[in-house]
Amino acid sequence: MKVRDLLEYAPARAAESLLSALPGPVGDRFGGVAGATAWRLGTRRDTVLRQIAEAFPERPPEWVTATASACYRHFGREIAAIARIGRLGGEPLVSGMQDGRVAVDLHSEVTGGGGAIIVTGHIGNWEAAGAFLAAAGLPMAAVVKRQRNPAFNERLVATRRRSGIEPIYMQDAHARIPRALSEGKTVALVADQDAGERGVFVPFLGRAASTFRGPARLALAQDVPLFFGAALRLGAGYSAVLERIEPPGTGEGAELEFTRRWVSRLEVHVRRHPEQYFWFHRRWKTRPPGTTAAT
Repeated sequence: MKVRDLLEYAPARAAESLLSALPGPVGDRFGGVAGATAWRLGTRRDTVLRQIAEAFPERPPEWVTATASACYRHFGREIAAIARIGRLGGEPLVSGMQDGRVAVDLHSEVTGGGGAIIVTGHIGNWEAAGAFLAAAGLPMAAVVKRQRNPAFNERLVATRRRSGIEPIYMQDAHARIPRALSEGKTVALVADQDAGERGVFVPFLGRAASTFRGPARLALAQDVPLFFGAALRLGAGYSAVLERIEPPGTGEGAELEFTRRWVSRLEVHVRRHPEQYFWFHRRWKTRPPGTTAAT
C-alpha cells in the first residue's frame, strides 16, 4: 500500500471501528455532532445552501439555512449507521424497518422471472436500503464505483458482501448485470448524480437535470421491472420505500419517459425530506445545450 493511501485509510478505519462499536443512539449522537461541526467549518456549505435555495425558491432564507444545517447532521448520523452495518450486516435493520412487507412483495415479483432493477438516489441511507433488502431475503447485486484507494475499496467490497450484496464494478456492468438478472438477482443502482453530456435531461426540482440512462435502459433491454427504492431515516430506524415504476412501452422516447418517471418519484421524497438529500454534489452542474454552464 502506498504511504498516501495508508495515511488516508488508517484514521478512517479507526473512526469506523469506534463508531461501529458504539450503541446505536450513542453513535447517532456522535455522528450528528460530527455533522454539525462540518457545517460550522463550512465544508461545501455554499454549494449546499445554493442548491437548496434554488430547489425551493418559495422558502425563506431561514428555512434554507435550517434545512442545510439539518442535512449535515443527518449525514453525520448516517456515516455512523453505515459503520454499524459494516460490523453487523443488515439483519438488525429488518426488525427496525417500518415496512418490511415491501421486500416480500418484490421477492414474489422477481422469483419467477429474470430479476429486477432498483434505482435510488442519494437520499436517506442508500447503504441501509441495500443491506435491508438483502437481509430480508432478496438476492442482491449493486453497481459500485471502484475507489482510488485500494484499502478503502477492499473494505467497501467486504462490507457489502457481508451484507449479502454482490458488488458489480461500473466497468464490468455491461457484462455482469445481464448475468446477475438472469440468475434472479435484483440489481441496485444509485443514479442521481450529474451525468454530464452522456445523460438525458429530465425535470428534477424545477430544473432540467442530466441523468444517467442506465436504469431505464437496462429495464427496457432486459425486460425486467424497475423499482424506485430508499431507506428514509425515521427516528432511530428507517422507513422503507419501494415503488414500482410503470413502464412506458418500447417505442421512441421510452427510455426518456422511464427515466423521467423514476426521477419524479425521487423528487417526491426529496420534497418530503429535504434534509435527507445529499445536496453536497452539484446535481445541476451540466446544463442543457444552449444554456450557460452552472457555477
